[in-house]
Amino acid sequence: MVQWALQSNREAAPVFPDMTKNSSSLRSMTGFGRGSFENARAMAEVELRTVNGKGLGFKLRLPSDRMELEPKIEALLRKVINRGNLQGSFRVRLLNRRASSIDHKLLHGYLKEWRSLEKELGLERKDPSLAELLAMPGAIESSPEAAADTKAAARALLEATKSAAEALLSSREAEGLRLKRELKKLISKMLKLVRRAHKRAPQARKESTQRFKNRMQDAWAASGNSESLDLSREIVVLAEKSDIQEELSRLEIHTSRLQDLIEEGGTCGREIEFLIQECHREVTTLGNKSSDVRLSELVVAMKVLAGQLKEQVANVE
Repeated sequence: MVQWALQSNREAAPVFPDMTKNSSSLRSMTGFGRGSFENARAMAEVELRTVNGKGLGFKLRLPSDRMELEPKIEALLRKVINRGNLQGSFRVRLLNRRASSIDHKLLHGYLKEWRSLEKELGLERKDPSLAELLAMPGAIESSPEAAADTKAAARALLEATKSAAEALLSSREAEGLRLKRELKKLISKMLKLVRRAHKRAPQARKESTQRFKNRMQDAWAASGNSESLDLSREIVVLAEKSDIQEELSRLEIHTSRLQDLIEEGGTCGREIEFLIQECHREVTTLGNKSSDVRLSELVVAMKVLAGQLKEQVANVE
């Protein structure tokens, strides 16, 4: 359950979980999280969003005066995600910062020079507005930030980041559940097709061998020659080349492993992608080796499922 930051000046911070790569949840690389935190001196708001990526990337937009916190924030976020491209937006405000001071003497000097230049150039006198004077260099001097404010702002940003990270993780896990259901459905369909192909394979091989034999016999009969031993051997070789049992066995092993990975969860996206590539390769080999109509229909269905699996797994962490 995400513990959101407090709106009042309470000092308690949300507890940040120690995430590990062996989490039992299947996580998506897509997610969003928002968090905020307020203490006696500072208030911070953080938004995090992630999309899929081949590795782990960060694009953090911190206030220019808080850039020194980027390494700490990135290290914190690496505990939550292992893969994906993360974008972060960070805002912080000091609650009791002293107002900036205005250099009155300098402004009088600017006004005097302005009027002098108007007179020198023969221009109609038209005094600048206060906003124009305040925009002049050095007109406003920012009060130096107290060390206590700097420390409070850093703590507020880090705690708000923790809240946003927890929300982000929850979002990725929720999307991961949807992915898990879809992947299990597709893998189950693939296994059914593989088993149907296993069941059909012996008969398909027998029919293929008989077709080779009939064609050879017709060819020899047309030529008036009797069948030779070499020809019989050639029939056996052709029949062996059309055997798909090995590909079906490997395909069943890969598909079963996919089922296990989906249940185990954690950071398994890369291994799932690899296994799906292997499944696609085995299915392609099946299509090249088999001339059986029924098996060809199963191969086409397998290729469609492999493509759908590839699309879905592209977003698994």
